[in-house]
Amino acid sequence: MRTIFVIALRYLLSSRGSTLVVSGVALLGVALGVSAVLLTMAVFAGFQHALKDKILASSPHVVVSLMTEKDARDVRSVIQKVKGVRSVKLVTVYQALLSYNGRIQSITVKGMEPEDIRSMEKFLVKGKLEKGLLLGEGVADVLGVKIGDKVVLVSPMGIRTPLGFLPKTATFEVAGIFKTGTFEQDYLTVILPLQEAQRFFGDDWQMRGFEVYLYDPYKADEIKRNISDILQDDAIVRSWMDLNAPLFNALQLEKVGLFFVLLLMVVVASFNITSLLFMKVKEKTKDIAVLRTYGLKSRQVLAIFILQGLMIGSTGTVLGLLLSVVGAYFINEYRLIRVPADVYMMDHVPAYFEVRDVLWTLLGSLMLSVVSSILPSYRASRLSIVEVLRSE
Repeated sequence: MRTIFVIALRYLLSSRGSTLVVSGVALLGVALGVSAVLLTMAVFAGFQHALKDKILASSPHVVVSLMTEKDARDVRSVIQKVKGVRSVKLVTVYQALLSYNGRIQSITVKGMEPEDIRSMEKFLVKGKLEKGLLLGEGVADVLGVKIGDKVVLVSPMGIRTPLGFLPKTATFEVAGIFKTGTFEQDYLTVILPLQEAQRFFGDDWQMRGFEVYLYDPYKADEIKRNISDILQDDAIVRSWMDLNAPLFNALQLEKVGLFFVLLLMVVVASFNITSLLFMKVKEKTKDIAVLRTYGLKSRQVLAIFILQGLMIGSTGTVLGLLLSVVGAYFINEYRLIRVPADVYMMDHVPAYFEVRDVLWTLLGSLMLSVVSSILPSYRASRLSIVEVLRSE
């Protein structure tokens, strides 16, 4: 095997003229193809990880929706005892309209206990956590609301009067404006103290339950099952992965599709390996015949040329990996990929290499290098010694 490797390496390093040019083009093509695939996958993975971090920083890790009239505080104490649970917030959710100065916005009202509202302080951009409404920054921008303004909350459930049903309304002062970085919270959510929300809406809630926060958000599915086993039919339990499944499934599908599209660059580059090896076979025809007369077997000739293709492919693959690492460094260090923060919840997209993506790309590149070497290698192994020597 060592002899075959040495011969393959000598053949490859002996390239001159046009074969040297084709060798360089093949090597560069594989390197650029691999680096393009790896860097694109790294940016895609970086976007997914940054998006998850934003969601986990501002959204509950597990949502428990009560389906019975059980005492909420008793259920809360039960959930709090589940291993891995950091905190539990009692939440009642209502659908309503918010009106200000002739403008109307459809919103979700969250009724929360005062001690839970205080946990929103890290997201507060204006105002204070006092009695009154807390608005998402997007809601405030749409309505043109400032701190201290009076807004009208409209319940979809009217009140019966001699004239029929009339909308139930109440006026609240805007106490604070928060920004979490997620569209649902910033553009659709209003927070009220729980007692005030219950006083205004009564039993017209859309969801009554808990927002559960964990020490390790990535164990959400396991803890969700534990809570479900305890509460059984009394509640519906969903993890942050369940709530955001459509988004992450769509991103993963796009990532897989993009991977195969970009891998076509490596496929095209591998055609240069095929061309190079055909040129090598023609160039080394006499040498092959001489080696065959000294006892070299046809399968060994096959191995020599496949090894040459693998050498070019592996060298280009390693070079492509290094190029992608350098590219990722500059992307992260200088924040080269800028995006609108109000749309993507981040001002730049980082690059993050996932081991699975790297392994699949490197393996795919090496396999393509071998496959592209098979046809010219087979042709070399089938050369007739007699005909070659006779022509010489």
